[in-house]
Amino acid sequence: MARKKTHYAHTLMMAVFLPLAGCGGSGSSGDATGYLSLGISDAPVHEAEKVCISFDEIEFKGTGDPLVVSLDPPEKVNLLDFQGNNAAPILFREELPAGNYQWMRLGVDAVQGTSGGAGDTGGAGCDGEGSYIVMNDGNVYNLYVPSGAQTGLKLVGGFTVPANGTADFTAEFDLMKSITSPPGALPDVTLRPTIRLVNNIDVGALTGEVAVELATAENCAPSVYVFDDGVVPNAIDTGDVADPEDPVATAMVNEHTNDAAMPIYDYTVGFLLAGDYEAAFTCDGETFEPAGGKNVTIAEQQLTTVNFP
Repeated sequence: MARKKTHYAHTLMMAVFLPLAGCGGSGSSGDATGYLSLGISDAPVHEAEKVCISFDEIEFKGTGDPLVVSLDPPEKVNLLDFQGNNAAPILFREELPAGNYQWMRLGVDAVQGTSGGAGDTGGAGCDGEGSYIVMNDGNVYNLYVPSGAQTGLKLVGGFTVPANGTADFTAEFDLMKSITSPPGALPDVTLRPTIRLVNNIDVGALTGEVAVELATAENCAPSVYVFDDGVVPNAIDTGDVADPEDPVATAMVNEHTNDAAMPIYDYTVGFLLAGDYEAAFTCDGETFEPAGGKNVTIAEQQLTTVNFP
């Protein structure tokens, strides 16, 4: 864990606002303090070997001036290393004034036209500069978050740090909905983060196996999409405006072998808020099996299994 410095500030050079579960509004518990832990997870993409994000500070807005926790040196996370129920710890029991907060935002080094990825040695870690993506063909591109240097991406929410207690959250990037390469943008790849920020006590997970015939179909990039209850499975809208019928989460289907060295294809979607959903398998992100999805009920702190035979 990087050494952190805490201070107050009115501005932040680069920010991503995140909605959090909990009570909104603002308030204070006097001089009482509590703790906040934050992890980063990812729903990955098929086209990349590494997606490295450089986090340099985290800002919290309560009743007064924003409280900034500086990450010095920056925390660099390969999002593809933290899938399903796994999360990279960015903050662990960071002591904060107890009370209600209006929002949190993450400072990310992801500026257009910079040298993100310079110096990457090709290993598993994120040893290059800034934020960047390494594609399956080995090409390295700088990651750019539009408007990040001004206001970032604003998703308003609220949360509470309990007095003498701990608030424990996970922010999950969904890279299938976040990464684009508009014509003429290279050598930058655009990251428009789609992030679910959840209270870890309110979530469960979905897992299951996919039939070999489905996962190994010709030209198949096997994935499972999870939609809100009642939404007919459909392709992700790549426009700038959020589509309420987009999947709330996605997962890659991964190949394993059992004790008899037979291939098994499975998936895991972590950090789903308790509730009802529709899940469907897809090879191309446009056609789904089954077409109407499968009903899924997620319970808090429980693992639900749904297979695609």
